Amino acid sequence: MSIKAKVRTTGRLKGNANLQQEIVATTMKIQAGELRLGDLADVNASGQSDGVMMIYDATAGEYKVTTQIQNENLNIIGGTY
Repeated sequence: MSIKAKVRTTGRLKGNANLQQEIVATTMKIQAGELRLGDLADVNASGQSDGVMMIYDATAGEYKVTTQIQNENLNIIGGTY
């Protein structure tokens, strides 16, 4: 994932002085198409293929893609036909 940033000068300076020597971005724009689901910190998108589903794995603390869901906590309610 790439992040592009622009720094503009406006003649006015806003901010707070502190002892840390780091720059913290307060506004960030991401172009459409540059961000993917796997770029999120809690998503493991490895193993993507046609027909996979996503399920949360509480042990690993992340969402995983899989073609088989075996979980005793899952209930699928399809409605009334």
